[in-house]
Amino acid sequence: MLTFEQAYNEQHLHSGIQYVTPAERHRGLDHVHLEQRKAVYEEAKRRHPKRWSGNTRYWALTGSVSLNPGKVHEIELNKQAA
Repeated sequence: MLTFEQAYNEQHLHSGIQYVTPAERHRGLDHVHLEQRKAVYEEAKRRHPKRWSGNTRYWALTGSVSLNPGKVHEIELNKQAA
């Protein structure tokens, strides 16, 4: 179980938090990665504009997230933990 937890928190990129790890988000490092990604995408678009039909991916920070957002008791627990 500890191996799974380590991989889930430290290695797995989560789509709900813009493809950063939960550990990076918890440590406040997510904005660094998102800024880097935004720069890479903008540079790629600048260098090869014909490959892009619209805007680059939106790499902004996400707000609060929850594993079970529809459950009232989960929302209350998250508020208490913040």
